[in-house]
Amino acid sequence: MLNLQNHELMMKRILLDIFKHPQLQSKLVFKGGTCLYFFFDLPRFSTDLDFSYHQEAQQESADREAITIIVANYLEIKANEDKRFTWLWVGSHQEGKQKVKVEVSKRKYSDSYTEHEFYGLTIRTLDLASMFAHKLCAITDRKEMVNRDLFDSWWLLKQTTPIKPEIIHERTNLSVKEYLVEVKTYIEKNVNQNHILQGLGELLTQPQKDWARDHLLEELLRELELRIGVEV
Repeated sequence: MLNLQNHELMMKRILLDIFKHPQLQSKLVFKGGTCLYFFFDLPRFSTDLDFSYHQEAQQESADREAITIIVANYLEIKANEDKRFTWLWVGSHQEGKQKVKVEVSKRKYSDSYTEHEFYGLTIRTLDLASMFAHKLCAITDRKEMVNRDLFDSWWLLKQTTPIKPEIIHERTNLSVKEYLVEVKTYIEKNVNQNHILQGLGELLTQPQKDWARDHLLEELLRELELRIGVEV
């Protein structure tokens, strides 16, 4: 069973150590679900730490070993991979407990950034418009769709969050409106309401689970339809 308090403490310690590192803090940008949870009030828990390179950073100058050392200070590393487009570490602080995934994307897009004060440090993150664009693209881009992308996209749509069009175009070669139509069609064809809590349920409170099981899919499709109607 996921221990939310211990898992959150572990992620915060790793994040702080990365941004205390004099080289890493200038090269990396925090993003993803945990970033939304920590800094933008995403109303669900998140279990991973995701980063990308700053647009001006050179990949060759980033210290991969420094990240490995930081992760190993807190976790028993189960996977340590240098893939074509990502660096990936997976580890657990206790056998049988929820694993923590730390991932750095090597891809660069027209991202925009913002900064947050966090326990005495400044953390650079993607801004909401950039994160929303990437979150939407992830719905159709992953090898296997994950339901947390659906929940997050519904929540961001409800906040009337802007979507950075440059990122949508770079990743899909479509306009925002065209891609939203594609996302809606994709969800209608591929999402099974009966499985909507798979990979999502343990990240929600019981009332949220009850709501998501009964209403998430229809509410997400409705919000997409509304947004399509106002995009140019």
